Amino acid sequence: MFVSPIVATLYLMAKIKYDCLNCVGYCCAIYERVQVSEDDIIRLGNHFGILPEAARRRYTKKHASGERVLRRTPDPIFGESCIFQDPVKRLCSIYEGRPEVCREWPTHGGGRCVYYDTLQFERRQQENPDVVPLIQITFPEGARGR
Repeated sequence: MFVSPIVATLYLMAKIKYDCLNCVGYCCAIYERVQVSEDDIIRLGNHFGILPEAARRRYTKKHASGERVLRRTPDPIFGESCIFQDPVKRLCSIYEGRPEVCREWPTHGGGRCVYYDTLQFERRQQENPDVVPLIQITFPEGARGR
């Protein structure tokens, strides 16, 4: 069955309700930890043409929770961000090599991204296309999210 490129594009536009090119990269910055699996470390190594152990040392660290996570770097908007977020373009600099948790984002709400929706809402409300509402993930005492 032939599906025209226009129909395919319209279908995708109806399904995907966000545009990472028009976002500031909340998903890369507001989470203090981006978990990585052994498969993710292998993928990182392949992406950079290095052995997995070198990728583990260069790009990941042990979090206080005991999990292996991506390292973070200074960020002009959020203070810190994922080591792989381009601070100017606000996009992933290793898109094809990104961890599984990033590949799954967002999978809720029929393909909507709550952070993108918030950003667009605030920009309309403030009548300012450059406004960036700051969002922070916090946990009640004794409760840590996964």
